[in-house]
Amino acid sequence: MERYPEIDALRGFALVCMAVYHLAYDLVIFGVAGLAFWEGFWWWFPRCIAAAFVTLAGLSMALRKARTGAGLRPFLARGLRLAAVAAGISAVTYLALGPGTFVFFGVIHLIAFATLVSYPLADRPAAAAALGAAVLAGGLALGSRRFPGPALAWLGLRPEGYHPADYLPVLPWYAWFLFGIAVAALLYPRGRRRFEPSRVFLEAPPVRALAWLGRRSLAFYLVHLPVLYGVVWGIARAAGR
Repeated sequence: MERYPEIDALRGFALVCMAVYHLAYDLVIFGVAGLAFWEGFWWWFPRCIAAAFVTLAGLSMALRKARTGAGLRPFLARGLRLAAVAAGISAVTYLALGPGTFVFFGVIHLIAFATLVSYPLADRPAAAAALGAAVLAGGLALGSRRFPGPALAWLGLRPEGYHPADYLPVLPWYAWFLFGIAVAALLYPRGRRRFEPSRVFLEAPPVRALAWLGRRSLAFYLVHLPVLYGVVWGIARAAGR
């Protein structure tokens, strides 16, 4: 099945933005740069990236089902593979960051969950959009509330005393996956483009490079984090930080 390069390019662009944010984050934690991560641009930037990433995942699931008519099995297999990767991320970050900061439900965990449970909605955009609105409203209602214990942290009941490095609970973040299903129906009805992108645009070297990166999103995600951390650690040591 031929891929739509514009979707891969958008995913690649989101990955580049993610790498920029993680580089900035590492520079701050090593004392090389001073940025305000809890307000303004640097607060919104990672959240917009995460929303784009999750939306594209939902869109891609809907497109695959529409274009191939695939049954549940391939989506179940992909969801389980992502869940295994997510478990590995949790284990590694627990050892590296400790119990109060490790990633117990980050972006990969969320996409694994969404892939496993969203098959019945993948070709029902109206239902997906309605459920997405409810999920988003539920997450916003929880707001800054904190709850004792981490048992339901994955759902969105944020536990006291935990500050994970990456945290995208079901409420409200699953909403963006569901919105991606709805967007797929608007832009790619029955899996076909509603508008044909310019070939000149798609063949432009930057777009092709982003599309190449977007086709390798999981590998890039797993590799860029330790690489950036190591590079910034080296810079900080050289600078005496």
